[in-house]
Amino acid sequence: MKEHKFVEIEDFLIDPIFQQYCGEKNDLSIQYWENYLKNNPHQAETIDRAKRLYQILSANRRPIQKQLHQFKQTVTDKTTYQKPTPIINYWKWASIAAVLLAVLSVGYYFLNLEKDGTVSTAVVFSQQNLSTKKGEKKEFTLPDGTVVKLNAASQLQLSEDFNQHERRVKLIGEGFFEVQKDAEKPFLVETEDFDIKVLGTVFNVKTYPEASESEAFLLEGLIEMHSKGKNGNAILIRPNQRVSIQRSSKLIPMEEQKLSSPKQQGAKEIVIHELVEDLAAEEINDIAWKNGRLVMADQDFEEVKYMLERWYDVEIELAGEKIKDYRFTATFSNESIQEALKALQDVQPFNFKIYGKKITISEN
Repeated sequence: MKEHKFVEIEDFLIDPIFQQYCGEKNDLSIQYWENYLKNNPHQAETIDRAKRLYQILSANRRPIQKQLHQFKQTVTDKTTYQKPTPIINYWKWASIAAVLLAVLSVGYYFLNLEKDGTVSTAVVFSQQNLSTKKGEKKEFTLPDGTVVKLNAASQLQLSEDFNQHERRVKLIGEGFFEVQKDAEKPFLVETEDFDIKVLGTVFNVKTYPEASESEAFLLEGLIEMHSKGKNGNAILIRPNQRVSIQRSSKLIPMEEQKLSSPKQQGAKEIVIHELVEDLAAEEINDIAWKNGRLVMADQDFEEVKYMLERWYDVEIELAGEKIKDYRFTATFSNESIQEALKALQDVQPFNFKIYGKKITISEN
């Protein structure tokens, strides 16, 4: 997958974040496009034209046919601009107008979100959890039509007033969300390290308590991430971006966590990763689990231990300090736990013994 490229005027007009920038309705969108202009000064003229066209449309409620004619006249008017703009396909303009008019008619999704990005602490969550055990994955359809697929050893809890005025959930573990759009009821995901405000999107959140980091990966749409702690920040995430929050505290085993009263962990570092390769969705490592693939990417044995425990529903003991620093990069799909361990032995030397669901791994 590639992030949307901005070349022609219509590329800017059909982008929802650019629409927010033009309407000055969202501080994060304004900040994003101001930075974009600084980094791409050669596009300043094109962006200025796109903003003018947006203003024409937002101020004009006439039929699309008349607005399209005015668009073309504005873009190709040589007396206004120094360079003529190539004639754009009629149906492209029709799609742009349809998208923008739809936005104007229903209102901006951002307007339904708190400006300061804070999350209310008075929310009451239901006692009924949607959950998965180790070694299993499940798909759930929420009352609003949103589809959530939970990875192994995960829990999702809905607020008691879910889908009344807003749609708030709390997640421990990993979940893939395909959020049903509803401009009147924002979708919010609470985790231990960050909260997410969904602006109509498809995304993955991984926040296992025992992991050294928690992260969110956006496949489609737009999300706002608000990191927790004294120095919390708001981040606007675009498609093909993964945001990781490195935890400053020690790894906390899953069994020591409680969904109703999560431990407070500070965030040491926030890192934004760009997915630059042109990959199909099923090839993206961040969501490989939902397609039946367990992916390890240069991870130490302690992290790999937790991944194997969740995936295969086993308990693993690492006997020895040296092996904890071993690092692995591998992908498994249909292999048994024994086959997976033997494959890892080809990378680093170690011994293992299996006693039912309990496994001991020791130095060679």
